[in-house]
Amino acid sequence: MDVTVIVATFGDQSWQEIAFAHAIPSAETQAPTVSFHAPAEVLSLGDCRNRAIDFHDPKGWLCFLDADDQLAPGYLAFMEQAYSGDETELLIPAVQYLVGATKRGAAKTFSDRDIDVMNPCPIGTLIHRDVFEDVGRFWDESAWEDWSLFRRATLAGSKLKFVAEAVYRAQLNRNGRNSTVRDPKRLHASIITSHDRWLKDRA
Repeated sequence: MDVTVIVATFGDQSWQEIAFAHAIPSAETQAPTVSFHAPAEVLSLGDCRNRAIDFHDPKGWLCFLDADDQLAPGYLAFMEQAYSGDETELLIPAVQYLVGATKRGAAKTFSDRDIDVMNPCPIGTLIHRDVFEDVGRFWDESAWEDWSLFRRATLAGSKLKFVAEAVYRAQLNRNGRNSTVRDPKRLHASIITSHDRWLKDRA
């Protein structure tokens, strides 16, 4: 598999420093790993990640990694073992939460979640560049842009494949952007409505 790990940051420069201390060392021994720090005028993480793709122009599989998160050893080797040859698949890791350097609980997949209503795909889910482009990249959502991307991929025909051996280590942040959405029901409905319009336009 041709995989590129993308660590995109924006805002305060300290996020880039965090990326080089945490995310990048966990990934760079496993696959080509690139970083991108967006200029000050970028106001969304989705836009930042899209700009990172434009800047580095990876051709194969994309693995987005947040600056303070990590790929566990063997992450991409397990993904390659699970790969069926279908470039439309989404390859979905298990998640293990961290508080600082301390692991909180065992790694688990979210295979019991219905992607139509709740996101089972961590940001480290592998998506092929062709699928990423076909479904419109990251949209400028106020939060949950990863769910929006991966849900659109399934609406376009991608199948979910859970790879329990590949572990994405995510910082547990109760005050993070995705955990503190002011009106989650409204955002949820807005994303689904926008997907319905998008799918109708594709027909």
